[in-house]
Amino acid sequence: MYTRLYSCFLFTPALGLWLASLSQPALKQQGGASFQYSGMYCFMIGWIGLFGRPQWILPWSANVLFWMTMVWGAFQRQPGQKALTLSIVAIPLALIALTNRTIEMNEGGDRAAVVPGLGFYLWLASMIASAAALFLRTRKP
Repeated sequence: MYTRLYSCFLFTPALGLWLASLSQPALKQQGGASFQYSGMYCFMIGWIGLFGRPQWILPWSANVLFWMTMVWGAFQRQPGQKALTLSIVAIPLALIALTNRTIEMNEGGDRAAVVPGLGFYLWLASMIASAAALFLRTRKP
């Protein structure tokens, strides 16, 4: 039987990857130029997608699912299939961020072509690690 301490350790890698992704460039300008959006910046402005930017709100909503499943998985005695399903749904939502090929550089509307940075891959790995931890929690022994 799983103990509460063991349960928390299962989710530690996912939490660590998510936190590490905040300080890394999530979207960066092609060709090594200096312009980039950090993971923290993407996390802070992603909700703006509610106002007509589905390429921002859908990946941002993966964070909501991530935190819901982290809390359910770490603190509930039996997180169940619902939490596992939500953590698996978060992965394709996170992948929608790859559709952002250009981003605004300033308030004048100048745009730059971007590619995913290390922060994006750490963030995606945190979603996968959370789903894997929930899979291990929901398995029948």
